[in-house]
Amino acid sequence: MKRYSRRNTDIFSLSFLDIIACGFGAIVLLLLIVKPGDPDKALFSESDLLRNLFNLQDEVESLKEDLYESTKEFNSLQVSLEKKTQEEFVTLSEIDSVKKQKAAIKGFNSDLSISQQSLTDEMKRILEGNERDQEVGGIPVDSEYIVFIIDNSTSMNAVWLYVIKEMENILDIHPSIKGIQVMNDQGEYLISAYGGRGSWIPDSPGSRKRILEMLQRQRNLGTSMSNPVKGIETAIKNHFIPGRKISLYLLGDDLSSDTDLTLDRIDRLNRTGTKEEKKVRIHGIIFSGLNTPRIVQYSNFLRHLSLRNNGTSIFAPTPNIIFTGFSDCTGLACNYQND
Repeated sequence: MKRYSRRNTDIFSLSFLDIIACGFGAIVLLLLIVKPGDPDKALFSESDLLRNLFNLQDEVESLKEDLYESTKEFNSLQVSLEKKTQEEFVTLSEIDSVKKQKAAIKGFNSDLSISQQSLTDEMKRILEGNERDQEVGGIPVDSEYIVFIIDNSTSMNAVWLYVIKEMENILDIHPSIKGIQVMNDQGEYLISAYGGRGSWIPDSPGSRKRILEMLQRQRNLGTSMSNPVKGIETAIKNHFIPGRKISLYLLGDDLSSDTDLTLDRIDRLNRTGTKEEKKVRIHGIIFSGLNTPRIVQYSNFLRHLSLRNNGTSIFAPTPNIIFTGFSDCTGLACNYQND
């Protein structure tokens, strides 16, 4: 009987067992590597990846919005910077212009000062030794106190309303004074409540109105002699103080005394010790109430009186009055004309 070899019939050789052992080991190794726990949960699931993707997209949109706001703010700041730069340029230009104007004004003031000095010197040279122009006159308005000395005789009744009007005009050209007095030509105070030495009617719109209203109601106040010497004497004696600027306004239409004697007496009353300086200014307002040549004498008197005492004489217009002549007192000699 034929004998068979075992080597030919054994299918589980050592090499085969080695392969099986290696495969089994590989499976065990894979089981050890895989994360233990839930075997159904994968290491990187699809839902986690999508969620991360959406989060990243949201962050991108947020960053875009931040970038837009930052860009917008940057542009706004840039516009503000340009505006500030332009304003600074304009300011610098204005400062430069002001500096130039200041320099020009300084130069102009210097030239003006030189011109003024030259003009003053020239005026002094021209006026030196010259007397006051007798053909042109105006009423100086530098007085602090005003005294009205009124001829309230019967001849003034026809022009009494014009007297009050001229008083109002005189007050208007003295808008700010310290005191007022009103007396007749004999030195009798027509506003008795404020009569006496050193007494003045305080100046105010109300005081001015009350003075004019009182004179409208009462025309013949006290005794009048158509001679202002006594009134001037009372005004100087009771109200003159050295350094005080006072103006006397004589309002009348007639002089009952000699012209030269009256002028000399008033000169003595108003003298301060020097020929040029006077205690008060004396102005004259001439009214023509009656058809009489004596108005010429009175006009001549006031013309000389005002010139001697730094004042001015004015012929007051009195329309609708019986007297139709006029007195031209622009010179020292007054000419009388009658229609």
